[in-house]
Amino acid sequence: MSEKKHIVSLDIETTGLSPERDAVIEVGLIRFRGDREEARWSSFVHPGCRIPPAITQLTGITDAMVSDAPPIKALIPQIREFAGGDPILGHNVAFDIAFFRKHRLFQDQDVLDSLELASALLPRAPRYNLGALCSHLGIPVSPTHRALDDALAAYALYRRLAEIACGLPTAFLAEMVRFGQNVKWGGGALMEEAYAARLKEEGALAKTPGVRFPIFESQPVFGRRDDSQSGPEPPLPREEPEPLDPEAMAALLDTRGPFGAHFPGYERRTQQMEMTAAVSQAFSQGSHLMVEAGTGTGKSLAYLIPAVHWALKNGERVVVSTNTINLQDQLLKKDFPDLVRVLKLEARAAALKGRSNYICPRKFEALRRRGPENADEMRVLAKTVLWLTESESGDRSEINLNGPAERAVWAQLSAEDELCSPEGCYLFRRKTCPFLRARVAAEYAHVLIVNHALLVADVAAENRVLPEYRYLVVDEGHQLEAAATDGLSFRCSWPDLERSLRELGNARSGWLGMLTARARKGGADKETAAFLRARIGDLEAAVESAARTGKAFFGAIDQFVFSQIDGPPKDFALQYRLIPAVRTLPGWENVEEAWDNMRADFTEASRIAAAIAERIHGAGDEEENSNELPLLLAGWAGRVGQTVESIHKIIAKPDPQRIHWVEIPRDRDVRTLYSAPLHVGPLVEKHLWHAKHSVVLTSATLTAAGEFDYLRERLNADEADTLVVGSPFDFENSALLYLVTDIPEPGNLRAYQHALNRALVELCQATRGRALVLFTSYSQLRQTAQVIQGPLSRAGIVVYEQGEGASRHALLETFKSAEQAVLLGTRSFWEGVDVPGQALSVLALTKLPFDVPSDPIVAARGETFEDSFQQYSLPEAILRFRQGFGRLIRTKTDRGVAVVFDRRIMTKSYGRAFMDSLPECTREQGPLADLPARAARWLGE
Repeated sequence: MSEKKHIVSLDIETTGLSPERDAVIEVGLIRFRGDREEARWSSFVHPGCRIPPAITQLTGITDAMVSDAPPIKALIPQIREFAGGDPILGHNVAFDIAFFRKHRLFQDQDVLDSLELASALLPRAPRYNLGALCSHLGIPVSPTHRALDDALAAYALYRRLAEIACGLPTAFLAEMVRFGQNVKWGGGALMEEAYAARLKEEGALAKTPGVRFPIFESQPVFGRRDDSQSGPEPPLPREEPEPLDPEAMAALLDTRGPFGAHFPGYERRTQQMEMTAAVSQAFSQGSHLMVEAGTGTGKSLAYLIPAVHWALKNGERVVVSTNTINLQDQLLKKDFPDLVRVLKLEARAAALKGRSNYICPRKFEALRRRGPENADEMRVLAKTVLWLTESESGDRSEINLNGPAERAVWAQLSAEDELCSPEGCYLFRRKTCPFLRARVAAEYAHVLIVNHALLVADVAAENRVLPEYRYLVVDEGHQLEAAATDGLSFRCSWPDLERSLRELGNARSGWLGMLTARARKGGADKETAAFLRARIGDLEAAVESAARTGKAFFGAIDQFVFSQIDGPPKDFALQYRLIPAVRTLPGWENVEEAWDNMRADFTEASRIAAAIAERIHGAGDEEENSNELPLLLAGWAGRVGQTVESIHKIIAKPDPQRIHWVEIPRDRDVRTLYSAPLHVGPLVEKHLWHAKHSVVLTSATLTAAGEFDYLRERLNADEADTLVVGSPFDFENSALLYLVTDIPEPGNLRAYQHALNRALVELCQATRGRALVLFTSYSQLRQTAQVIQGPLSRAGIVVYEQGEGASRHALLETFKSAEQAVLLGTRSFWEGVDVPGQALSVLALTKLPFDVPSDPIVAARGETFEDSFQQYSLPEAILRFRQGFGRLIRTKTDRGVAVVFDRRIMTKSYGRAFMDSLPECTREQGPLADLPARAARWLGE
């Protein structure tokens, strides 16, 4: 990075996140040259309104501090003079600049964004906010959230990222400079400087090689490069299966068995041995089994041991399905390798995920050839290029896709479309495709590990997604219904459809541009060229008409819904169910008429695209990518056709066995249509319980009120045997359950929230953080995070919050490694979180985890019960509550405090059901004031 150029680092503090509605309360500017600070300027700003308490908690800035400060308009000349014409740097600096837009400040200056650079250069960073990145890179930062402090941190981060850029391969830098020529983004200037420095260092005449991606080179799968070479064979089932000896399988886990001999200090767990014997018997008898195995049972080995032996002995493939990536990784990278090493077995395991999880090399190369068209594509392309130089899997879980925009770009690169087939893709046939290699590995595996989403996709496709199998273990089985519901649901918004129409481009760009060029070129096939010239115009016209009628259709939905609810939602997102009675209301006929128009136009566009694809397929030259365009068009036509059919089933032909609704977010012009199955039990029964020889469904939480009845009914599992094996942990001496007696009930929202925020600050200060705080809504999580972050940061405690940015896995890993941290999570963090040891010593359950009654799926399913609360809502909440409590004690040596900040567990009649669902731990009731000291004493602080 040039040491001569001036850079002005900018940060502001505001009353909120909206440049239109909120105001600046502090501005900080620092001018740098190289590593030297030359000048700084800062000022409080009178916002013209009261500062929200949450902002005061976060920044320490009070109304009194800004009472005599000038308004922002009066400060503009000073800010303009200080900044001059130098480049403006900030972390997500577009946010800061937006607050000055109406003052026409920073309009013509170069912009440098440390957030965009970090997103491109640190693809595996756990989080991309300023504090987390500085911590990740070892950059000291001030605990106060003030403008000058953050401006200083942003510049230090920028300097560190510049060093990282200068150390990257020349080929990568050259590609980034080429990509950035036509795109304005916050990292372009630094990439150009790093590349120029590298060329100067290597010499202008040095030849720069292209970026190499080993993952896209032909590689063997399980040691065989092609079918002609010797190697392992796929499992081949025996005609007559040979049963397992349940006692012998269980004995492998005894202290005198191979695990006892292999691991020093190994302890026998009778619960684990009992489960192993039961699973062995289920496989041998061809029966189904539901097993609730308490925390610490070691259920993974309990089912893997019989699964591996059954597969090897009988030539069967056993599929293991999990709900979380964490468990999937644990099975593949730890539990299975340990098992085969200790037992000296020649067995193979593989993991397979849905296509959308894998990079498609063809689509990736197409985007590289075309080049990015906006900053979002630039960031994702940069991080993907850097990631793929070292990735061995091509699995998106290895990188952090920061927010919806980056995930939308990934959708353009993933293997989820019709081209991912041997017939449609030459890269697939060459075995250079990550998805193909994963699919081949699955064919040769004895134990195939998948997630519930892929298992459900296989069910929906009538067993055409996974390799053939007859034996199944469903771990985290309490989530099977939710996963099936999600996997069998449909959603579509107007931006989704608009984006699909833009994929085609026009006569000058995109796919239509490629078609136009091909028609002009003509070549030997004059008839095809004439056909294209005629049909390209038809397709353009159909797409333009579809854009008009599509927008009109979603506008008609708006008008209809708003007429029923007296205008757009103001304070919360609206979910409006499309029940039969709604379809008889005045105005619905306008929705149907608008849909007929839209359907006709989208169908016509799909028909023309398919006809063009069919005509030009195989009519190109012999280049490897000559068939890409017809297949792209055919895939587009297929997707559009499926979308039209799905919307038609919502608007015109509603299925009574599905739930239909419209969702309208607060303050956003995005209306989304949804459809979900009312019941998934019959599908699970048909394709799993009736189709497979043996299904074992297990979890730490399968019972509610001590019975399997609820999940049996939800999953149509009448034929399954049941077993409960308890936990080997001593909860009475390791876990303190503290019930707060004087906190307002959640219905008194403002008083409850205020008390919760204060209590969490005092509790976490007393325990030095080490806390997981579980919420039932993301909005409440955000409110709490804003308030507690400042005070806890000043106490040296880092607050990590679930939200846009970090992946769940990355957040957990960061939290585990921090000395003093608090992690705030919503629904997905109530389960699957495994943080043994002192890093998680406090568990805060903010509310009893009831589903929102107005949620369309909850409401529709509740209507199928005589007593929806007792038969549906309460069992669901108890299962989730038990899962949440299970995050606290993960090993025999763990010690922790669980706090319930919801008085309803004591004041409501149903509270006893929650209490009775927990293991026998030490239980106390007391006021908020006593909690910090009691928790500290229990933890030995």
